[in-house]
Amino acid sequence: MKTSHIAGRAASLLILPLIIVTAVLSACGGPAIADSLVKVRSGDAVASGIIVDSAGYVVTGGSILGGAGDLYVELKAEQGYTGRLICYDSARDLAVIKMEGNYPVLKPALLGDSDLLKQWDEVYTCGFKPGETGAATTKGSVTSLPRDEGISYLQTNAALDPSAAGSAVLNGTGEMVGMVSWNAGKIGHEGYALTSNEVKTVLTLAQEGEADPLAITSVDPPAVFSDRAVISWKTNRPATGQVEFGLKDSYGNSTALDTVLLTSHAAVLQGLVPKTTYYFRVLSVDCCDNAVASKGYSLITTAAGAQGGKFTISNIDVYDITSSAASVRWISNKPATGTIVYRIDKEAESDSETDKNFVYEHKFRLDGLRPETRYSVSVKSETDFDESAEQILPLFTTPPTSPVGCKINNRIFEFSFKTLQGGDFTNKDIAGKKVFIVFTKTTCPNCMRQALFLNDVYRDWPKGTDMLMFMVASSEKQKDVEEWIKKYGLVMPVYIDATADLVSGCQFRTIPTALFLDTGSVIRDYKSGGFGNKKDMEAAIKLFYETER
Repeated sequence: MKTSHIAGRAASLLILPLIIVTAVLSACGGPAIADSLVKVRSGDAVASGIIVDSAGYVVTGGSILGGAGDLYVELKAEQGYTGRLICYDSARDLAVIKMEGNYPVLKPALLGDSDLLKQWDEVYTCGFKPGETGAATTKGSVTSLPRDEGISYLQTNAALDPSAAGSAVLNGTGEMVGMVSWNAGKIGHEGYALTSNEVKTVLTLAQEGEADPLAITSVDPPAVFSDRAVISWKTNRPATGQVEFGLKDSYGNSTALDTVLLTSHAAVLQGLVPKTTYYFRVLSVDCCDNAVASKGYSLITTAAGAQGGKFTISNIDVYDITSSAASVRWISNKPATGTIVYRIDKEAESDSETDKNFVYEHKFRLDGLRPETRYSVSVKSETDFDESAEQILPLFTTPPTSPVGCKINNRIFEFSFKTLQGGDFTNKDIAGKKVFIVFTKTTCPNCMRQALFLNDVYRDWPKGTDMLMFMVASSEKQKDVEEWIKKYGLVMPVYIDATADLVSGCQFRTIPTALFLDTGSVIRDYKSGGFGNKKDMEAAIKLFYETER
């Protein structure tokens, strides 16, 4: 959780004035990551780093550098480039660095979608340790996927320690799904890494912040009462919120730091004296520790016992939207209860939650939402004097559980195959099922062997399970497929992709190719060229069926 503000920003900006990056020449993790993995030096301190954008952006763990000295970039022997710190996210211990100068063409790491990771997925780390010239690799599995103070991590039994900060965590296909980080305030996180989606979020914000620096765009007239005042303001990018206030323009007091990164902000000044002048200014800090403060303002509290103005709610935000959840918050200008009602758009049935406490800030977390679904939400607050305010929010849509494509951890493209009976076999027919598909051609000798292997596995497989096994003949005429099935006595389903749209879209390098799909139609594994024998195919299908959720 971010705790820094303007007063603590100066020190953090001294951490990374320049960088040194030494390209990896080893085969750690294969050529893809070897071209992206770098060394980052600060005086005597050394950390790994990863090139994440060909425009010169590098990510690394920030605290291990410790501000020990100047940093500079070295991609080849005696070839140096200056660099500058774009972002240091102290909560995530993540530094984003921008290389400068006429550096050569860079090859960034392929950032995977860490939301698709599951427990016991195989991962390995690749990076440098102090005193070592070559990159070191450790291998293990994902043991858990925890969230700590709103930040997502992956825990692994691969050997990690603080000196591994900045190392890449890769999945089985070589995609970067995490970065080893070390935050001195989080003891016991030796086996944890920041997920790649957290890295993507900070990288995007850092790049946006570079193009459009954080600014306070407006400060609304305060809602003033005898003993309190509600201050609202907006920033051009997501940031924290806090108000300094006091009887003098030197302030002396501050509200609690609101660490949720939003563009609409509000804070309540409490314990004020009636008919008294107070001075205040608002502060915001983005995830990169870039801070901004407004000019000074003043307000005069009302007389004791005054009812104040009309009861209102404001600063309503829907944020942290995932495929299955979303957060909603708003501010009331008087202590009030909070109720939220939400439903799938245009459906009659709804869910609701109520907080009966009389508070200014109202927060709700909506769980159990459906992916790729549009929701309508309304919020309402009521004071102890029967005053009420209600507002309907703009519709929001939850994102899909995974992207569509032909890579591992992608949902399979929409398809429509023809059955031998003249019907259609589509994505709807595999929904909720585990699937093993072999793409084949009737003229391919190896395809014939795969068909015989699968035919035996299919015939012996226990009936009534949620496992589907079938073959898809690409660019074939129905007559040829029927003759092929009859010739080899096939009993498992065979469908026809007459136009080979799916095979072409996936750009399969070889036929046959086998795909394993989970119950969400997400590709979890594949086998180019098929299997050498029935035993290997059957073992792979059984392992997939038993371990895939």
